[in-house]
Amino acid sequence: MATQYLNEDDMYRTSTQYRLWSFTPEALLTLRKNTHSAALERAKQYLPDLDPSTPLTLDEETRLIQRYSDTISSTAAHLKWPSHVKATAIQYLKRFYLTNSAHTYPPKEIYKSVLFLASKTEGIHTTLGDFARSISSRPDHILAPEYKIIQALRFTLDVRQPIRGLRGCYMELENLARGKHVPLAFLAPKTAADLQREFAGLPPPDPTRCFSEWVPPHGSPESSESAVSVDADADALVKRAWAAYTAARVLLDDAALLTDAYLLYTPPQIYLAGVKLADEPLYGFYMSLHLPAQHPMHAQILATVAGCAELMGTFDKGLVMSKEERVSVEKRLEEVRDPSTRDLVKRHEEAKRGGAEEGVVDEQQAKKRKLAREASMKEGDDLFGPSLSLPPLGSAKS
Repeated sequence: MATQYLNEDDMYRTSTQYRLWSFTPEALLTLRKNTHSAALERAKQYLPDLDPSTPLTLDEETRLIQRYSDTISSTAAHLKWPSHVKATAIQYLKRFYLTNSAHTYPPKEIYKSVLFLASKTEGIHTTLGDFARSISSRPDHILAPEYKIIQALRFTLDVRQPIRGLRGCYMELENLARGKHVPLAFLAPKTAADLQREFAGLPPPDPTRCFSEWVPPHGSPESSESAVSVDADADALVKRAWAAYTAARVLLDDAALLTDAYLLYTPPQIYLAGVKLADEPLYGFYMSLHLPAQHPMHAQILATVAGCAELMGTFDKGLVMSKEERVSVEKRLEEVRDPSTRDLVKRHEEAKRGGAEEGVVDEQQAKKRKLAREASMKEGDDLFGPSLSLPPLGSAKS
């Protein structure tokens, strides 16, 4: 029987992120339009005399969610949480609003919950009480929408991020800079020393196009002597790799999170786009080591990375919704808010108690639900035995 090997791309295609949360630009826009239209149609039912200018436009709703993505980022920084936690929380927020409208669940009530949920899935050990106090909120307000969020996420809480690939890229470039890289088969007969010399001969990043702040140690960028001499200082190459990594990391922590990059591109495509924006000559050199020109997907892969780079590189943080605009938009949003979700805490408590409050279901139905839960627990006891319990205090023999 032949052994089947899966490469990284094959494994990614089996992930829920690829199967459920990856879209073409057209499919993503269609999904958002459908969600927005459904919310407006529902609003007409509970507000028959609704002024058409009051509800948010699709663009306003999208920008409001982007604004709260930025709020998650600043809140995570305030809490001194690692960047991967905020990245996960922002993706939870974006995924939630693909099938839910801000008219039904305003993001000011959701963003705290997705941040706390991300802290749990990413292994940040903080209690609900401590988290609520740190952001001046109430624990019940944070927990109330959590199950609805998990449902909207389709119970898929894993978020694959590009930062790990970027770290691997830097480590590989560092080895190349020190002449320790082992060439791939298609690069033969090049040696590690050959690749080190190629690295040293790269032109410096163009400061008008690249985000890296690295400059050659000898001569100005315009000088013909700007290439680094390997014999002079291999550490300069390491510094160049580090400068590219640092610049790309900033892009991954900002532009990649506040745009639709995660919904449109894979984690490797995102980190490679970051390297391309940081230091384009270094990016070209790095890609030549992994993607031979004769590869049948060569042009398509480069074009895809270039598209991701354009999305991230053209992002303007100054166009994120201002506080004043947010207040104005949320005032209109409150006027058309779905009345069935105005009190999420109350709905959460009703769900926990079987829905017997406020006439959601009658008392007889609530009793039936209670008997069904008890029967289910008894079936579990019959199959696995009852739960273990400690003896009463004082019953142990000395």
